[in-house]
Amino acid sequence: MNAPIGTAGRNTANEVAGWVPPLARLGYAAKGVVYLIIGFLAFRAATAAGSPEGAKGALASLADETGGQLMLVLIALGLLAHVLWRLVQGIIDPEHSSHDAKHIALRVFYLLSAAIYASLAWTAWQLSQGGDGGSSSGESQQVWISRIMELPLGRWLVMAVGIGIMAYGIHQLIKAWKADVRKHMTRNDRWIVMIGRFGIGARGLVLLPVGWFVFNAGRHYNPQEAGSTTEALQMLERGGLLALVGVGLIAYGLHQFLKAAYRRIERPD
Repeated sequence: MNAPIGTAGRNTANEVAGWVPPLARLGYAAKGVVYLIIGFLAFRAATAAGSPEGAKGALASLADETGGQLMLVLIALGLLAHVLWRLVQGIIDPEHSSHDAKHIALRVFYLLSAAIYASLAWTAWQLSQGGDGGSSSGESQQVWISRIMELPLGRWLVMAVGIGIMAYGIHQLIKAWKADVRKHMTRNDRWIVMIGRFGIGARGLVLLPVGWFVFNAGRHYNPQEAGSTTEALQMLERGGLLALVGVGLIAYGLHQFLKAAYRRIERPD
């Protein structure tokens, strides 16, 4: 850890190492809250009443609750911390010293993740101030896909994004199957691993239809076909899997809290 670091990027990683860990942990905790709510709403929809909601719908459900405005402010700040952590991962890459294709793709994913959670943080802030949070997650996604389609080869780019989302969903399912959830963790108790496997598997299952919706939007040149997490959960409801996935997403939220507590935030040797 104290070996000389030659590149400017690694020197920067050393400089930010002091403030990056608490930032990252706050971000994981905020992400955990969001997934706990999504999972709870999905489970409630499957077993009682209501409808499953994606991230924006989950945040909107807090607006009318006692203390909801303060909670939304805290979530917005936490998600902003997660955005900054993803930017650190994508730009500085403090945890890896190699620059092969796998890590380049991972850094691109981190930057895309930063953009997604920045939008979610803004939604939480708007809701905390009494706004409506803007368009729904599905409508917002359709707007962005419509803009991408206007670019040269935009239709093919949208299809590639859809394939990428499905591939990542499959990756999550494989990771859950292999119990590959121990990386960067300082504790790997059996119960921690089981929660991680169940949560990551549920999230991977949800990403598959989301990716398929996006792929079809590009294939049919129709942004309206791009469904969000909400539509994916509604599809699972028809298949009778929603209650199980809801519990799984709650587990994913708990997994984020465990990462906030036990994830090792490293810099390269």
